[in-house]
Amino acid sequence: MTTLMGSITERLSVRPEDFFDLISSARRLPEWNEHIHHVVQAPNHEPLPGDERVVEIRAMWSRWNSKSQLQDVDRSGLRFALVSQTDDGNPSYTLWTWQITPANGASTVTVHWELHPKTFWRKMLFSRIRHRQLKEEVRTSLRAAEQTLLAGTLGVC
Repeated sequence: MTTLMGSITERLSVRPEDFFDLISSARRLPEWNEHIHHVVQAPNHEPLPGDERVVEIRAMWSRWNSKSQLQDVDRSGLRFALVSQTDDGNPSYTLWTWQITPANGASTVTVHWELHPKTFWRKMLFSRIRHRQLKEEVRTSLRAAEQTLLAGTLGVC
């Protein structure tokens, strides 16, 4: 069985609770993730385990709808996890886990991913390409999320 795993840890100069609220809100994903073009479907309530959301992804010179199901939504523990996959019936999927640790008014964020390719072309080619891209893409998304939150605090007394 092929599983490709990676993770990245970054220190961000934003409050952990604010960061958690941003990343767990499906409606706000296009604000900080440049590969999420728009939200196709998402619940209109606080995120709960079992919730499903669909977003349009643009990456690897293509676009597709990605369906996610929330696995863990723990605001007090600052942990968020979901399983995502294309909505075309392909059984391949990715498990994403976000852990935020308070760090003197800032946040240390660890994002872990596990790609589980199930079909021939995903195992042999597409997941390997995607895996190589993710480290820099996740780092870029973390910095964009930080900037989104910092921009929202400008002008606040």
